[in-house]
Amino acid sequence: ANLAILLASFIVITFLKRFITNRQKKHPPGPMLLPLLGNVLCLDTKVAWLTYTEWAAAYGTWSDSTTAGCIYGQEVMVINSQHVAEALLDKCSCIYSDRPYIATLEPFGWSVIFVFTGYGDEWCLCRRLFHQTFRPDSVLKFCPMQIKQAHEMIINLIGDPQNYHSHFATFSASVAMSVTYGYQTSPHHDPLVRIIENGLAIGIKVMTPEKAILLKTFPF
Repeated sequence: ANLAILLASFIVITFLKRFITNRQKKHPPGPMLLPLLGNVLCLDTKVAWLTYTEWAAAYGTWSDSTTAGCIYGQEVMVINSQHVAEALLDKCSCIYSDRPYIATLEPFGWSVIFVFTGYGDEWCLCRRLFHQTFRPDSVLKFCPMQIKQAHEMIINLIGDPQNYHSHFATFSASVAMSVTYGYQTSPHHDPLVRIIENGLAIGIKVMTPEKAILLKTFPF
């Protein structure tokens, strides 16, 4: 019982400290933060973009929330303006365009994927290799393969229009797998394409920033 009280006291003190610190910082306007919880109660993680749109209408083009401390102690800056996004993430990319830490990546084995790699030597090497292969004058060699896969997709759509989603998924996966691994997918029900679809379906559900913050805050 004493251990439970000690643990609860530690958690409460930690969150209160974060809450007070966040209140003292100069953030853009945003919804009011609740002690301990931040904005977690007003954020629907299934359709988070709708909440962010409402914040944009209420507080202007900038919205600030601290997930768990505005989503459990994690500060989150929501940019609802294309102009602001380009000014910060494109023109000032060396300052602001690093990848955030997403706690759900490693348990699902996605932490090694280039698009989730944080800025550093490994990222620079991957970026250089990626640019060598996919720069505008290099991607022309992939056009015949893309046209072939597009023809197969059109035939599949004509023959079985009801399963259009599967045909689109097969086309996207076949292009990526052919370019990356030299693998030629089957026109119908390719087993590797199904694995990719299932993996993406799971990843999209659990690897959102809102849900990743929950795992980061409560790793147990």
